[in-house]
Amino acid sequence: MGKISSSVVSVVGRLLKVAMVVIVVPLAVALLLSLLDQLNVPSASGGATFREWVLRGAWTYIGIHLLLYRPVRLFRISHRLFSTLAVWLFGGQVASVEQGAGKGGKGKESKGGKGEAAAQGSTLVAFSPYVIPLYTVLVCAAGWALGRSLDRALVDGPVSFLLGMTLAFHWLMTADQLQQQRDQWHVETYGLAIGLVFVLTLIVGGACVPWAVPEVSFVRALADALARAQAIYSAIIRQLFF
Repeated sequence: MGKISSSVVSVVGRLLKVAMVVIVVPLAVALLLSLLDQLNVPSASGGATFREWVLRGAWTYIGIHLLLYRPVRLFRISHRLFSTLAVWLFGGQVASVEQGAGKGGKGKESKGGKGEAAAQGSTLVAFSPYVIPLYTVLVCAAGWALGRSLDRALVDGPVSFLLGMTLAFHWLMTADQLQQQRDQWHVETYGLAIGLVFVLTLIVGGACVPWAVPEVSFVRALADALARAQAIYSAIIRQLFF
């Protein structure tokens, strides 16, 4: 009887994850399109729009990543930084989290009578470094500083190009890292992790973009993304049930 109930719980859990993926994916697509629409305004560099500069940067990094070089060490620097910060905020140890992932989740946090709280802390510690696009945030901060002291014709193009490069770098390197754990996860768990990372990095990065591109309104982008996502959900429901 216990095995049957355990199987039912497992099936229900997987179905819930599938439902969450269905919810997250349209939101991710809507948020990306809304941010690109906000960036579709002329820059002061070369007559191109901010959107064109960002896409050029993204495609440039994708080509480098696939054909030439993957800067793993650069990604690990940001990962260690935010892992350390997460440990300080939520407790636990980075080493024990990594060990727990490789040994059925039984890291050092399970000792000392802190079972459930430690497990939650471990999840936060393990996941949080992936949702902060450090180099995108730094580029936005640099764009804000340079825009106050230099002609924007010199700043807009390079900064927008680097925004695209750093976001593509963060997403592809994160996908590579999560792919290493793919064998331990069901497909819906992997899809949910990728979807959540994509949405959260877009929110964090999008909130910082107005520093470098004052023409962008993150509030308008977010409102437009929610409207787009609602339209997608409505279309899916109509196709499924009506």
